[in-house]
Amino acid sequence: MTNDAVKLRSIQRVSEIIELLQEHGPMGTTEITESLDVPTSTAHDYLSTLYDLEYLIKVNGKYDLGLRLLDHGIGARNRHPIAREGKSTIEQLANTTGEAVWLVTEEHGQAVYLDYALGEYAVQTHARIGTRSHLHYLASGKSILAHLPRERVEQILDHRGLQQQTSRTVDSREALFEELEATRERNYALNDQENVRGARAIGKAIIVDGDVVGAISVVGPANRLTDQQLENGLVDRVLGAANELELKLSQA
Repeated sequence: MTNDAVKLRSIQRVSEIIELLQEHGPMGTTEITESLDVPTSTAHDYLSTLYDLEYLIKVNGKYDLGLRLLDHGIGARNRHPIAREGKSTIEQLANTTGEAVWLVTEEHGQAVYLDYALGEYAVQTHARIGTRSHLHYLASGKSILAHLPRERVEQILDHRGLQQQTSRTVDSREALFEELEATRERNYALNDQENVRGARAIGKAIIVDGDVVGAISVVGPANRLTDQQLENGLVDRVLGAANELELKLSQA
C-alpha cells in the first residue's frame, strides 16, 4: 500500500470512529476495535490521538465525542447563507402559523437541517439541527429536487436510493418525477405523512440568482395541516416567507 493510500485510509478510519460514537455513544477501546475490525493497537493509536487533539473525551473510562466538534459544526452552519439570514424569517413564520418551521439545505445529495423555530402549537419530530436525511420524502427536500437539473436528481437517486420511511413514501422514480413536476407547477412541495406517520409539511425552495440554496418548510400534525388550511392562507405565508428570505439573500 502506498503512503498516500495509507493516509487516505487513516482519514477513513477517523471518520468511521466519529460516526460510530455518534450512533452508539460512549464506547470502550475493545468495543471500538471489534466494531472496526482492526488490531487493538491500531484502534488505541487513533483514539489516543483524537483524544489528545480534543476531538474525543473520556466518560467513565470510555471514549465519546467531544464538544470541539460542535465548534466546527456551528462554524460551518453559520457560514451557510440561509442560516445567517433566515432566523428572523422562520421565527416570524412559526409565530404566525403556530407550527414548527425548518430551514434545510442539500449537501452531498442529502437534506441537512440547519435551523428551526417553534410556534405555540408546534410538535417536535425526531429532526434536530445537523440531522441528515433523504430528500425525496421531505417537503423541503422535494422542493429542492424540483429545481435541480434532472441529471443531478438522477445522480442523487443513484447514490441515495428511494428509502421507504412510511407506506406513503414515494417508491419509484417515475412517481417522484411526477411529484417534482407538480411541485414546480404549484410552486411548493407537500409531504403527506411520507416521513412521519401523522405529520404533514409544506416546503418552498429558496432560489437566489437561479441557484437553489435551500428550502423552508412548515411541519405539523396532519389533522391541522389540512388541505383547507393550506388554501386558507398557509401556502401564502410559506411562499411569502420564502420570498422574504430570497430578497435578504440577494442583498446580502
